[in-house]
Amino acid sequence: MTHETQGRRIVICDPDRTVLELLQIRLELAGCETFTARTGEAALETLEQVAPDALLLELDLPGMDGFAVLRALDPDGEGLAFPVLVMGKRLSEADFQRAVALGARAGLVKPFGGTDVVETVERELRAAAPARRAAVA
Repeated sequence: MTHETQGRRIVICDPDRTVLELLQIRLELAGCETFTARTGEAALETLEQVAPDALLLELDLPGMDGFAVLRALDPDGEGLAFPVLVMGKRLSEADFQRAVALGARAGLVKPFGGTDVVETVERELRAAAPARRAAVA
């Protein structure tokens, strides 16, 4: 458990129940409080209720895909209030660049290890910390 993850609220959106459970367990062991969603629509509802510190977002979702979720989170292109890490089995460089243009901060290609997820979340939370402190000041 690290300072970056302790008590942080992380929303995980993936249609695969096994992936959700594995990420949830790994992040909770790192000290995070997790919230899960299996669709883009459910992710947006959860994000409205939770005020997250970060979002792990599968791009290949049924119905509303991850790109649509990113557009809905920042319709005016002003920037997201929290880091978004996109995930996918077929996460191409073009997909990642498209997600970054919509506000994503990092990407993880499946399959990945639990340590990779925690390290990436920690890195993005550290990077977001100065911006959050400036916004509060």
